[in-house]
Amino acid sequence: MEVGKLYRMIPDGEAAVHGYIRVVDESGEDYAFTANRFHVIELPMTVGQNLLS
Repeated sequence: MEVGKLYRMIPDGEAAVHGYIRVVDESGEDYAFTANRFHVIELPMTVGQNLLS
């Protein structure tokens, strides 16, 4: 993980109950991190699609 980099978050209700979010790293694997380590932003759909392509 790098400071200032955008990472994809996967919704995970169980993790959220415990204060965690699930984040996909550069390898494509997802991991649970404490939510306070990240700033969650919502991007317009077209921007998100462009970033994921």
